[in-house]
Amino acid sequence: MNEPKILGQFQLEHRTIQVSGDGRTGGTVWLERVHPDPPMALGCVVELDTPTPRLRLYRAEWPDALREEAKERTIALWQASRPA
Repeated sequence: MNEPKILGQFQLEHRTIQVSGDGRTGGTVWLERVHPDPPMALGCVVELDTPTPRLRLYRAEWPDALREEAKERTIALWQASRPA
């Protein structure tokens, strides 16, 4: 199995979130908070190759608008990382 590749990162309020995946088409990417310390695994976005990707958070209880923004920004990073 390949190590996850860092696809990018984005700011969400006070957090810097890093997105990584295995580089395959379709599937899942993982979210990790890299700032503020300590780094923490946040969850994943699954079913990226379907019309209804799903954000799954491990512990975070975010309002719906923040969850949707995190999902949209993660999908955008995933799409930008895919071969043309």
